[in-house]
Amino acid sequence: MPVLLFACAVNPVSGRREVILMSEEDEREIDEREAKKVAEILGLIDAPELAAYVEQLGQAMAAHAPKRKLDYHFNIVEMDVPNAFALPGGHIYVSRGLLVHMNSEAELANVLGHEIGHVAARHAAQRDVRAKTVGIASILGAVGAVVAGGDGRAVAATQMLGQGMISAYGRDQEREADRIALDLAATVGVDPMGMADFLRTLDRTTRLEQGFSRETGFFDTHPSTPERVAEATTRAAVIRWEPKLSLTKSKADFLKRLDGLPVGKPASEGVFRDGRFLHPDLEISLAFPHGWYVDNQRSRVIAFAPTRDAVALLELQGPGMDPLAAAHSYAREEGFALSEGKAVRIGPLDAVRVRGLVPTQGGPFEMEITFVAYDGNVYRLSGGARQGRFGRHAGVFRGFARSFRNLRENELEKIDELRLRIATARQGEDLAAIGERSGNAWDVNRTAVVNGLTVGEPLEPGTLVKIAIREPYRGAAEAAREDGDPAASGDNPVQGPEVAPGATPVPSEFRTHLRNFAG
Repeated sequence: MPVLLFACAVNPVSGRREVILMSEEDEREIDEREAKKVAEILGLIDAPELAAYVEQLGQAMAAHAPKRKLDYHFNIVEMDVPNAFALPGGHIYVSRGLLVHMNSEAELANVLGHEIGHVAARHAAQRDVRAKTVGIASILGAVGAVVAGGDGRAVAATQMLGQGMISAYGRDQEREADRIALDLAATVGVDPMGMADFLRTLDRTTRLEQGFSRETGFFDTHPSTPERVAEATTRAAVIRWEPKLSLTKSKADFLKRLDGLPVGKPASEGVFRDGRFLHPDLEISLAFPHGWYVDNQRSRVIAFAPTRDAVALLELQGPGMDPLAAAHSYAREEGFALSEGKAVRIGPLDAVRVRGLVPTQGGPFEMEITFVAYDGNVYRLSGGARQGRFGRHAGVFRGFARSFRNLRENELEKIDELRLRIATARQGEDLAAIGERSGNAWDVNRTAVVNGLTVGEPLEPGTLVKIAIREPYRGAAEAAREDGDPAASGDNPVQGPEVAPGATPVPSEFRTHLRNFAG
């Protein structure tokens, strides 16, 4: 019978002795491991100046945090959802979507202070929430849950697969983190009312998207947002503080730092246009099964069948041009046996198609995976169905794999993205007028919420307003063409008809490898 070991330790914030289920060494090890996963699965945004600003502001707050033997690190994670989270050893993250909703340095400082509070008070150690690796078996086992209900909840559910490292805190822990943030803000010399201001924007965002504020249920782990707004407002009103810290000279300076942020998933992670997935930097194009629920994640694009019994995935195996070696490597990584393999051609590209059976908690999945070599990388095109149901989807899986090809010039021209821009109100303008003049992609309600303003409210001339503008994508591939890189000129495009497997002669080296495939 296993024995649960635990110990009591003094909470560095409250001074009380508490049961701690995780040692400080465990916290550091988990923090380092999960920080790598955050970078790999969610990704950090490519905005060095903004990232440096968040790091500087976070360190200014952390310098006054309850003392612990750890180093704090602050990063911006590539997530559209407004969110912030902390790992137990001091890695703290704010999402790109959260920054889009920020309107002052005080708001950002208070949010960073809240996450510092979770780390300082060792909230993760109290709950001992440990992350699990997300592999192919985890993804397949979640198929039924993901598409249950037959709607677009696939997006939210599959995002959760890649975010197991983010702890869920209890109500009292959230309240304690809010209190720590307000006290830190006052000590550092930042307006503690920034916490209430941002929570109010967060509540308005929830009401805009869901039609109601998030209330507290019996099993809910967080206080309701209106409750947190009220508590933060009351506490901030009585805290004594003097303005000291100000990394930005004005609101205009703060908003300038946000100018150009992607709104929604950036095109650099691929887009869907006319039924195809287009990736401008990798220069690939692929058609996912029609009518399936599709979720474009950082590390994969995954589609779920409406029948809830099958999936199709696009993933990057890694650098190289040997599909067979990639197939063997992947089987070893995932720990499943390959029952058969065959060299094929996807258009003019070398490829290997393999079969295998993947055990999951929801039962075995039959998998057919095509490894395709293109432009220095090997891609995995996987089709999987519950055992006994593979046959009904086999044709869909083959068509999915055969649709892989290079990105054509006319497709590249279709790729654009939303960017955050700052507009200046003119005499007599309100939000509707600014939107019409600027081509703002947000409707007036969204614009009001993101800016902390009211619909119909007259604006003083010179008022700065965040808007979303659709702009052509300017990425790595286009930059290379503009610089005259012949390798990026598109002189030798991978185009033409999609050739059925076996229609093009298989290179002799592939036939040699395949004789020893089982080994």
